[in-house]
Amino acid sequence: MRRLRWIVIAAAVLYAPQAGAADKTIGVVMSGNLTYYQEIQKAFAGAIAREGFDYRKVDTLLQMPAPDAMSWTNAARKFVVAEVNVLVTYGAPAALAAIRETKSIPIVFAGVYDPQAVGVQARNATGISCKVPMTSLLKYLKKLISFTRIAVVYNEAEPDSVQQVDELRLLETQYGFQTVKMPIRQPEDAKKLVFAGRAEAVLISVSSVANEAVDAIVQQARAAKIPTVSQTGGSAEKGVILSLAPSAAEQGEAAAKIAARLLRGEKPAGIPVEIPKMVELVLNLKEAGAVGIKAPFDLITEATKVIK
Repeated sequence: MRRLRWIVIAAAVLYAPQAGAADKTIGVVMSGNLTYYQEIQKAFAGAIAREGFDYRKVDTLLQMPAPDAMSWTNAARKFVVAEVNVLVTYGAPAALAAIRETKSIPIVFAGVYDPQAVGVQARNATGISCKVPMTSLLKYLKKLISFTRIAVVYNEAEPDSVQQVDELRLLETQYGFQTVKMPIRQPEDAKKLVFAGRAEAVLISVSSVANEAVDAIVQQARAAKIPTVSQTGGSAEKGVILSLAPSAAEQGEAAAKIAARLLRGEKPAGIPVEIPKMVELVLNLKEAGAVGIKAPFDLITEATKVIK
């Protein structure tokens, strides 16, 4: 990873590769500076080098725009103007912005929850989904607590986040609960959320906005003595009690292998979207204890990782 050439792009300025730089360029857009996307990028950087595209052959330009529509669009637009050879995006908002901005530059996406459902489809786009069945998350949550209401923190401007809300509502009858929608538009809004008396659990959606505010959401849930769950990797390390998410390493490596194929001349339309095979269940026992929950032994043994 250290040998890969990195150029980080400032919010308003696109730096051109220096003299003597590699002859191909990859542009990477993250939806906010999230731990999960950082881990995907780390895996991507290592894998693309192993594919033969190290710092001598490829310059990697990285942008981490604020989680809002204009910033996502501007980030994608800068890479289109720079005429990168491949545009890599993490998260649905960044992928959708890239698809709107270019029909010719190949796009590789990762970290997108249900690409087809949220409209991440184009002849110049392919990648790997990060969808994990909502039913699986609910089954694990039921092993922790009984619940009749689940609060879901999401952002109406992020389609993958909204998709999770819709899926949750479709499962209400089957699992016997009600969904309490708690939309936020910016991370600061999370400090105003009230969970006490409104829900028995909190789902932090895949929203970039929600995950940038994960510390505040966990703090509010802890004060209300209710558990938090998530389908975003890395969230359990930040205090979420239970997370069920695709491996960041698999996401990054899959994206790198696809990007390498595109750099070698293949077309995105001929490369099918991949489905994650490696799913990680992480249980934060320390946080569970803080809200008075004792995890059952079978859940602990099923967990991929346990934080004590």
